[in-house]
Amino acid sequence: KAGHIVSTEYVRYRWWVDVDMGLVFWHDHAFGATTWPHGGIGSTIVEPWGSTYHDPTTGKQIRSGVVADIHGTEPFAYGRNGSFRELVAQLHDTVPHTAQLVTEGNPPGLSRENAIAAGQSISFQMPKTMQMVAFPHLNGGTHTTGGGFNFRAASLSARLLSNSDASKMFSSKVHGDPSTPMLRAYLGDSIVFRILHGMMNETHTFVVSGHGYRPERYDRDSRVTNALHIGIAERYDLATTAGGYQQMAGDYMYYDGRTSHLSEGSWGIIRVHDKLQKDLKVLPGNEKPKKSSTQLCPSGAPVKNFSVVAVNTSLKFNPNTEDEIEVDFERKLQLANADAKIFVLEGEVAKAAAKGHSPHPLTLRANIGECIKIKLTNRLKKGNASLHANNIAFDPLDSQGINVGNNPGDQTVAPGKSKVYTFYAHQDYNINGALLWDFGNLTGNVRDGLFGGIIIGPKGSIYRDPETGKDISLGNSWKADVIIDKSYPENRNLENYRDFALYFQDEDNILGTSFMPYLQNVAGLTGVNYRLEPWSYREDEGCELGNMFTACVAAASDPATPTLKAHAGDRVMINIFGAHNEQNQMFNVDGHQWRRHLNQENSDMIDVEEFGGGEYIQAFIKAGGTYNNPGTYLWLNARTPYQQAGQWGYFKVLPAGDRSVLPLGGASPTGVKSASKDAGDDVLSMNR
Repeated sequence: KAGHIVSTEYVRYRWWVDVDMGLVFWHDHAFGATTWPHGGIGSTIVEPWGSTYHDPTTGKQIRSGVVADIHGTEPFAYGRNGSFRELVAQLHDTVPHTAQLVTEGNPPGLSRENAIAAGQSISFQMPKTMQMVAFPHLNGGTHTTGGGFNFRAASLSARLLSNSDASKMFSSKVHGDPSTPMLRAYLGDSIVFRILHGMMNETHTFVVSGHGYRPERYDRDSRVTNALHIGIAERYDLATTAGGYQQMAGDYMYYDGRTSHLSEGSWGIIRVHDKLQKDLKVLPGNEKPKKSSTQLCPSGAPVKNFSVVAVNTSLKFNPNTEDEIEVDFERKLQLANADAKIFVLEGEVAKAAAKGHSPHPLTLRANIGECIKIKLTNRLKKGNASLHANNIAFDPLDSQGINVGNNPGDQTVAPGKSKVYTFYAHQDYNINGALLWDFGNLTGNVRDGLFGGIIIGPKGSIYRDPETGKDISLGNSWKADVIIDKSYPENRNLENYRDFALYFQDEDNILGTSFMPYLQNVAGLTGVNYRLEPWSYREDEGCELGNMFTACVAAASDPATPTLKAHAGDRVMINIFGAHNEQNQMFNVDGHQWRRHLNQENSDMIDVEEFGGGEYIQAFIKAGGTYNNPGTYLWLNARTPYQQAGQWGYFKVLPAGDRSVLPLGGASPTGVKSASKDAGDDVLSMNR
């Protein structure tokens, strides 16, 4: 019939759309491994009832496309209805045309020709012109697997060949706009990201700078985040507002937090305007876009100031082991980094340089509603440094920490120079964690240790050293007691709690992939808070598999990894950061459960949760579980190879009378401040 699509051979599929199901995934299921990398996947988007779909540039109605304006009046997320901008981002891997060569590192790789030949298969034909990976320390295999968004990629390797300044990799002023889909919007427009892992073998993370979204879009009590892991054939519909909570125009970045796929080009730009553009139609309901906010932090917001320094150092992840342990196929698990770089407070620089010192990643603390100003001084031997923060508000033109798109100026810091970054802990992010990354040279600095976090607590809270009782609210510590100020009405049902930060890192690119040889051991630089407790080391010291987690090592009863301590019945918040990850991981606490969403009524109760590179999750538990049972429990990476590599540690639940940590009950902000008067510099503890 007229108007019907006709081909040599076709099958017509019909579906009944009865609910707002968002994105629906489909693909070829006859020759998938061959056709998927060449485009044999797709999606159908179910829009709200009565919607029409429009080209953002011309306003004309369209039938398909990864970027569209959706005009309507119906709800599409919690607290949102009407029209919105839409970006469909289909993440993928196993596309040989974007794969990159890995010929450096551990062990030294093959020649270019042999590496390409070794990686070829019938369904994975890599081009001879493929590029070298931008992240030189990826471990394992001869090549990455080929990532991108919607079969588009903006290779960081290609950009570095064009201009070797790693601090400008994402700059459109230097390289032009990326070839990945760009979403443009006016300030205040609603945006929906329809994300799908379309193919094929790996897990990913989807990160959007400066914009928070609810993973469960219709649930008021869903947590708000800007980084989310996604598995094979998984999909999400994520709603946010252009310009974020800060309501500021500029270029923001979305990207895959998995190292190899970011190198391959899995990133793009969200361009937010506050002036009308000839080539961008307005949305119904936002015909007169407002101007950018002139200040990030509200007038009267409490201000916390920190002075942070980026320094060179050396890190040893376990003082009792060799610097490397051979695992398989000449690959080595690395337990030391002689070329490490870390963030420290200004007052800790001498301590960081001391021989035998074992720092933790920089962990600062602030409260909901506070303005955080961090003066970063770059004392690295070479190369720029910066601070980029997730899950927190910032001005994209000043404190994004990334030279992205057409934003003016340089948001990184040259050696010997300083810059102040300003962040605001917006109430909608709630109790949360902001992962800090360096974007001065993303290809190496984060791997080498330039990461950290800002942990956001309840309004008005004071942070106490759990052992000395001193006020560490302006300190750097991976562990703290959070002392609640109940004079604020929103805190009346909250109790004091223990707070810990665990930063997971890894770089094994081949473990768990579908390429031969199938490997069983983790290699490369791997750790938690710059620490590791490998099973192989403990076996050499006399431990057997049956007592691997007991005090079977003569040298010390506790592992080198962080030991968490609390009294039975204490409330405990464990903040888990995907600090630098090539693979997604699984966090587990033995004998304890937590809500998937902190404030969600009838939330799923879980005892293991997935996370990936750039992602933050939180486990809020009661020490001792349901029955407040004292004892030594395990926290660990539930992926066995990473557990064997050493990503595990103790959670010691102590009897109420144990004085190795102070009791939480009865502690008040006023009492902590009094006890800490004239405390001295030792409140800035990095290694306790």
